Amino acid sequence: MRKNSQSRENLGSKITITIVDTNARENAVNAAISRAFLECERIEKSFSRFVSESELSQLNKNTNSWQTVSDEMYLLLSLFVEIFETTNGALDPTVCGVLEGWGYDPEYSLREHAAGETGTVKLRKKNEVCISSPIDFGAIGKGYALDRMLLFLEDFSNVFLDAGGDLYGRGKNEKGEPWKVAFEHPTDISLGIGEVEVDEFFLGASSPSRRKWRDRHHLVNPKKKIPADDMEIVFTQAKKGLLADAFSTALFVMGFEKAKEVMPSLPVEAMIIGKNNEIFRSSGFQGKLYS
Repeated sequence: MRKNSQSRENLGSKITITIVDTNARENAVNAAISRAFLECERIEKSFSRFVSESELSQLNKNTNSWQTVSDEMYLLLSLFVEIFETTNGALDPTVCGVLEGWGYDPEYSLREHAAGETGTVKLRKKNEVCISSPIDFGAIGKGYALDRMLLFLEDFSNVFLDAGGDLYGRGKNEKGEPWKVAFEHPTDISLGIGEVEVDEFFLGASSPSRRKWRDRHHLVNPKKKIPADDMEIVFTQAKKGLLADAFSTALFVMGFEKAKEVMPSLPVEAMIIGKNNEIFRSSGFQGKLYS
Protein backbone atom coordinates (compact mmCIF):
# COMPACT_ATOMS: atom_id res chain seq x y z
CA MET A 1 0.00 0.00 0.00
CA ARG A 2 1.20 3.48 -0.88
CA LYS A 3 0.84 6.66 1.18
CA ASN A 4 -0.08 9.82 -0.71
CA SER A 5 -0.06 12.95 1.46
CA GLN A 6 -0.62 16.51 0.15
CA SER A 7 -0.90 19.83 1.99
CA ARG A 8 -2.18 23.32 1.19
CA GLU A 9 -2.78 26.52 3.12
CA ASN A 10 -6.51 27.18 3.45
CA LEU A 11 -8.84 28.65 6.04
CA GLY A 12 -5.92 30.08 8.01
CA SER A 13 -4.41 26.62 8.54
CA LYS A 14 -2.22 24.04 6.91
CA ILE A 15 -4.62 21.35 5.69
CA THR A 16 -3.25 17.91 4.84
CA ILE A 17 -5.03 15.06 3.07
CA THR A 18 -3.51 11.59 3.35
CA ILE A 19 -4.79 8.55 1.47
CA VAL A 20 -3.29 5.06 1.65
CA ASP A 21 -4.12 2.88 -1.35
CA THR A 22 -2.57 0.69 -4.02
CA ASN A 23 -0.07 2.04 -6.53
CA ALA A 24 -2.52 1.18 -9.29
CA ARG A 25 -4.92 3.83 -8.06
CA GLU A 26 -2.43 6.69 -7.81
CA ASN A 27 -4.12 8.75 -10.53
CA ALA A 28 -7.52 8.33 -8.89
CA VAL A 29 -6.07 9.31 -5.51
CA ASN A 30 -4.45 12.46 -6.92
CA ALA A 31 -7.64 13.45 -8.72
CA ALA A 32 -9.74 13.00 -5.57
CA ILE A 33 -7.31 15.00 -3.46
CA SER A 34 -7.35 17.82 -6.02
CA ARG A 35 -11.15 17.92 -6.03
CA ALA A 36 -11.26 17.95 -2.22
CA PHE A 37 -8.86 20.92 -2.07
CA LEU A 38 -10.86 22.76 -4.73
CA GLU A 39 -13.93 22.33 -2.56
CA CYS A 40 -12.06 23.72 0.44
CA GLU A 41 -10.97 26.73 -1.61
CA ARG A 42 -14.56 27.28 -2.75
CA ILE A 43 -15.78 27.30 0.83
CA GLU A 44 -13.10 29.80 1.87
CA LYS A 45 -13.93 32.09 -1.05
CA SER A 46 -17.63 31.96 -0.16
CA PHE A 47 -17.72 32.00 3.64
CA SER A 48 -14.57 33.64 4.98
CA ARG A 49 -14.83 37.17 6.40
CA PHE A 50 -11.16 37.55 5.48
CA VAL A 51 -12.01 37.36 1.75
CA SER A 52 -13.40 40.74 0.72
CA GLU A 53 -15.54 39.40 -2.14
CA SER A 54 -16.95 36.41 -0.30
CA GLU A 55 -20.69 36.01 0.11
CA LEU A 56 -20.20 36.40 3.86
CA SER A 57 -18.31 39.68 3.45
CA GLN A 58 -21.11 41.03 1.25
CA LEU A 59 -23.68 39.97 3.83
CA ASN A 60 -21.69 41.70 6.58
CA LYS A 61 -21.67 44.97 4.64
CA ASN A 62 -25.46 45.20 4.70
CA THR A 63 -26.56 44.81 8.30
CA ASN A 64 -30.09 45.61 9.46
CA SER A 65 -31.69 44.87 6.10
CA TRP A 66 -33.25 41.73 4.66
CA GLN A 67 -30.97 40.05 2.12
CA THR A 68 -31.42 37.03 -0.12
CA VAL A 69 -28.59 34.54 0.30
CA SER A 70 -27.56 31.25 -1.31
CA ASP A 71 -29.02 27.94 -0.19
CA GLU A 72 -25.69 27.02 1.38
CA MET A 73 -25.38 30.29 3.30
CA TYR A 74 -28.93 29.90 4.58
CA LEU A 75 -28.18 26.33 5.68
CA LEU A 76 -25.03 27.36 7.57
CA LEU A 77 -26.76 30.27 9.28
CA SER A 78 -29.67 28.02 10.23
CA LEU A 79 -27.30 25.48 11.78
CA PHE A 80 -25.40 28.23 13.60
CA VAL A 81 -28.63 29.67 15.02
CA GLU A 82 -29.71 26.20 16.12
CA ILE A 83 -26.41 25.65 17.97
CA PHE A 84 -26.65 29.16 19.45
CA GLU A 85 -29.98 28.18 20.96
CA THR A 86 -28.77 24.73 22.07
CA THR A 87 -25.81 26.28 23.91
CA ASN A 88 -27.80 29.18 25.40
CA GLY A 89 -25.78 31.66 23.40
CA ALA A 90 -22.30 30.30 24.12
CA LEU A 91 -21.69 29.89 20.39
CA ASP A 92 -22.70 33.22 18.86
CA PRO A 93 -22.29 33.84 15.10
CA THR A 94 -22.22 37.62 15.66
CA VAL A 95 -18.93 37.83 17.60
CA CYS A 96 -17.26 39.23 14.47
CA GLY A 97 -17.56 42.83 15.70
CA VAL A 98 -15.96 41.94 19.03
CA LEU A 99 -13.05 40.14 17.34
CA GLU A 100 -12.46 42.98 14.89
CA GLY A 101 -12.61 45.47 17.76
CA TRP A 102 -9.75 43.57 19.35
CA GLY A 103 -7.76 43.75 16.10
CA TYR A 104 -8.53 40.27 14.77
CA ASP A 105 -9.62 41.86 11.51
CA PRO A 106 -9.13 40.99 7.80
CA GLU A 107 -5.76 42.75 7.90
CA TYR A 108 -4.70 40.88 11.05
CA SER A 109 -3.71 44.29 12.41
CA LEU A 110 -4.04 43.12 16.03
CA ARG A 111 -4.62 46.79 16.87
CA GLU A 112 -7.36 47.60 19.35
CA HIS A 113 -10.28 49.48 17.76
CA ALA A 114 -13.63 50.61 19.11
CA ALA A 115 -15.31 47.83 21.05
CA GLY A 116 -17.63 45.77 18.85
CA GLU A 117 -21.06 44.44 19.70
CA THR A 118 -22.86 41.15 19.20
CA GLY A 119 -26.28 41.14 17.56
CA THR A 120 -29.06 39.02 16.13
CA VAL A 121 -29.64 36.77 13.14
CA LYS A 122 -33.16 36.59 11.75
CA LEU A 123 -34.15 33.99 9.16
CA ARG A 124 -37.29 33.67 7.08
CA LYS A 125 -38.40 31.65 4.09
CA LYS A 126 -36.94 31.90 0.59
CA ASN A 127 -33.38 32.28 1.90
CA GLU A 128 -33.96 35.70 3.41
CA VAL A 129 -31.65 36.82 6.22
CA CYS A 130 -31.33 39.93 8.37
CA ILE A 131 -28.31 40.39 10.63
CA SER A 132 -27.82 43.28 13.04
CA SER A 133 -24.09 42.68 13.47
CA PRO A 134 -21.43 41.06 11.26
CA ILE A 135 -21.08 37.27 11.17
CA ASP A 136 -17.97 35.15 11.74
CA PHE A 137 -17.94 31.47 10.71
CA GLY A 138 -14.67 30.69 12.47
CA ALA A 139 -16.32 28.35 14.97
CA ILE A 140 -17.77 26.06 12.29
CA GLY A 141 -15.81 26.81 9.12
CA LYS A 142 -13.03 24.22 9.23
CA GLY A 143 -15.35 21.50 10.46
CA TYR A 144 -17.81 22.20 7.66
CA ALA A 145 -14.97 22.28 5.11
CA LEU A 146 -13.76 18.85 6.26
CA ASP A 147 -17.30 17.48 5.97
CA ARG A 148 -17.49 18.74 2.41
CA MET A 149 -13.98 17.57 1.46
CA LEU A 150 -14.73 14.10 2.71
CA LEU A 151 -17.49 13.75 0.09
CA PHE A 152 -14.79 13.69 -2.59
CA LEU A 153 -12.84 10.93 -0.82
CA GLU A 154 -15.64 8.37 -0.45
CA ASP A 155 -14.00 5.83 -2.79
CA PHE A 156 -11.07 5.29 -0.41
CA SER A 157 -11.01 3.24 2.77
CA ASN A 158 -7.84 4.68 4.34
CA VAL A 159 -8.13 8.45 4.74
CA PHE A 160 -6.79 11.03 7.18
CA LEU A 161 -7.63 14.76 7.14
CA ASP A 162 -5.66 17.19 9.30
CA ALA A 163 -6.66 20.85 9.60
CA GLY A 164 -4.79 21.74 12.77
CA GLY A 165 -7.23 21.38 15.63
CA ASP A 166 -9.78 19.59 13.43
CA LEU A 167 -9.10 16.03 12.27
CA TYR A 168 -10.75 13.01 10.69
CA GLY A 169 -9.52 9.47 10.14
CA ARG A 170 -10.80 6.12 8.90
CA GLY A 171 -9.17 2.84 8.02
CA LYS A 172 -5.42 2.30 8.46
CA ASN A 173 -2.15 4.11 7.82
CA GLU A 174 0.60 2.89 5.47
CA LYS A 175 1.83 0.47 8.16
CA GLY A 176 -1.59 -1.15 8.43
CA GLU A 177 -2.13 0.44 11.86
CA PRO A 178 -4.98 2.69 13.07
CA TRP A 179 -4.54 6.44 12.67
CA LYS A 180 -3.27 7.64 16.04
CA VAL A 181 -3.54 11.25 17.22
CA ALA A 182 -2.08 12.92 20.31
CA PHE A 183 -4.16 15.10 22.59
CA GLU A 184 -2.27 18.39 22.59
CA HIS A 185 -0.95 19.82 25.85
CA PRO A 186 -3.04 22.92 26.68
CA THR A 187 -0.08 25.27 27.16
CA ASP A 188 2.79 23.59 25.26
CA ILE A 189 1.79 22.51 21.74
CA SER A 190 5.01 20.52 21.36
CA LEU A 191 3.79 18.04 23.98
CA GLY A 192 0.97 15.49 24.14
CA ILE A 193 -1.08 14.53 27.18
CA GLY A 194 -2.63 11.40 25.69
CA GLU A 195 -3.68 9.75 22.44
CA VAL A 196 -6.59 8.26 20.56
CA GLU A 197 -7.07 5.97 17.58
CA VAL A 198 -9.28 7.86 15.15
CA ASP A 199 -11.58 5.68 13.06
CA GLU A 200 -14.65 7.15 11.37
CA PHE A 201 -15.08 10.17 13.59
CA PHE A 202 -13.93 13.78 13.72
CA LEU A 203 -11.77 15.18 16.49
CA GLY A 204 -12.10 18.87 17.32
CA ALA A 205 -10.09 20.95 19.77
CA SER A 206 -10.32 24.48 21.15
CA SER A 207 -7.67 26.34 23.11
CA PRO A 208 -6.23 29.86 22.90
CA SER A 209 -2.66 28.64 22.35
CA ARG A 210 -2.49 29.14 18.57
CA ARG A 211 -4.39 32.44 18.16
CA LYS A 212 -3.35 34.65 21.04
CA TRP A 213 -2.18 38.27 21.17
CA ARG A 214 -1.71 40.65 24.11
CA ASP A 215 -4.37 39.59 26.65
CA ARG A 216 -6.73 38.52 23.83
CA HIS A 217 -7.54 35.33 21.98
CA HIS A 218 -10.13 34.22 19.45
CA LEU A 219 -12.47 32.33 21.84
CA VAL A 220 -14.97 34.99 22.85
CA ASN A 221 -17.44 34.98 25.71
CA PRO A 222 -20.24 36.74 23.79
CA LYS A 223 -22.25 37.70 26.87
CA LYS A 224 -19.35 39.40 28.67
CA LYS A 225 -17.51 40.38 25.46
CA ILE A 226 -14.21 39.21 26.90
CA PRO A 227 -11.89 36.30 26.06
CA ALA A 228 -13.29 33.10 27.57
CA ASP A 229 -11.04 32.35 30.54
CA ASP A 230 -12.37 29.38 32.54
CA MET A 231 -10.94 26.51 30.48
CA GLU A 232 -7.52 25.29 29.39
CA ILE A 233 -8.56 23.11 26.45
CA VAL A 234 -11.53 21.19 25.05
CA PHE A 235 -11.51 18.10 22.82
CA THR A 236 -14.61 16.84 21.02
CA GLN A 237 -15.45 13.76 18.96
CA ALA A 238 -18.39 13.58 16.54
CA LYS A 239 -19.63 12.01 13.33
CA LYS A 240 -19.73 15.45 11.65
CA GLY A 241 -16.83 17.87 11.48
CA LEU A 242 -19.11 20.89 11.88
CA LEU A 243 -20.42 19.51 15.18
CA ALA A 244 -16.96 18.68 16.53
CA ASP A 245 -15.75 22.16 15.58
CA ALA A 246 -18.77 24.08 16.88
CA PHE A 247 -19.15 22.33 20.22
CA SER A 248 -15.44 22.44 21.06
CA THR A 249 -15.72 26.23 20.90
CA ALA A 250 -19.07 26.34 22.72
CA LEU A 251 -17.86 24.16 25.60
CA PHE A 252 -14.69 26.24 25.97
CA VAL A 253 -16.75 29.42 26.16
CA MET A 254 -19.21 27.97 28.71
CA GLY A 255 -16.53 27.33 31.31
CA PHE A 256 -15.77 24.12 33.17
CA GLU A 257 -18.77 23.71 35.47
CA LYS A 258 -21.40 24.68 32.90
CA ALA A 259 -19.75 22.49 30.27
CA LYS A 260 -19.85 19.50 32.63
CA GLU A 261 -23.55 20.11 33.20
CA VAL A 262 -24.60 20.26 29.54
CA MET A 263 -22.26 17.69 27.97
CA PRO A 264 -24.66 14.72 28.33
CA SER A 265 -27.27 16.54 26.23
CA LEU A 266 -24.98 17.47 23.33
CA PRO A 267 -24.49 15.53 20.04
CA VAL A 268 -20.73 15.12 20.68
CA GLU A 269 -18.42 13.34 23.08
CA ALA A 270 -15.97 15.61 24.88
CA MET A 271 -13.05 15.92 27.26
CA ILE A 272 -12.54 19.25 29.03
CA ILE A 273 -9.63 20.51 31.12
CA GLY A 274 -10.27 23.38 33.50
CA LYS A 275 -7.96 26.07 34.83
CA ASN A 276 -7.02 23.97 37.86
CA ASN A 277 -6.15 21.09 35.48
CA GLU A 278 -9.28 19.21 36.52
CA ILE A 279 -10.34 16.81 33.75
CA PHE A 280 -13.84 15.67 32.89
CA ARG A 281 -14.80 13.28 30.09
CA SER A 282 -18.15 12.27 28.70
CA SER A 283 -18.94 8.57 28.89
CA GLY A 284 -18.31 7.86 25.20
CA PHE A 285 -15.14 9.89 24.73
CA GLN A 286 -12.42 7.70 23.23
CA GLY A 287 -8.70 7.71 23.97
CA LYS A 288 -6.30 7.51 26.90
CA LEU A 289 -4.22 9.96 28.89
CA TYR A 290 -0.56 9.42 29.65
CA SER A 291 0.17 8.81 33.33
